[in-house]
Amino acid sequence: MMRIEFEGMDEFLQQLEKLGNDVDKYADEALKNAGKVLQTEVKKRAPVRTGNLKQHIMLSEPKDRAIDVYVDGKAYYGAFLEEGTSKMRAQPFMYPAFQSSQFKIRREMVETLRRRMGLMP
Repeated sequence: MMRIEFEGMDEFLQQLEKLGNDVDKYADEALKNAGKVLQTEVKKRAPVRTGNLKQHIMLSEPKDRAIDVYVDGKAYYGAFLEEGTSKMRAQPFMYPAFQSSQFKIRREMVETLRRRMGLMP
């Protein structure tokens, strides 16, 4: 499971709170959009044998200013692929997806918040 949390997000959201009551809704929307970016990248990198793993890379609902991209129980072996076992080498796909898409994730969050605040079209 990958959880998106960025340092400084709470301070940024505190500044946004001054703008009105919709800040939590805006933050959730930004997290969801950023989560979709990560979910897409994880699916691109997931090893494919039957396609089951890709179908079960899920995105949670935002909660407590965080969102999870995870592999659900129907593809439980995703954790074995990511971490490896004593009999199988690791084939990481989640962490490399996060590493390579951090800039896109942050940009999506900022652009979503700017759009909602009327600072960009």
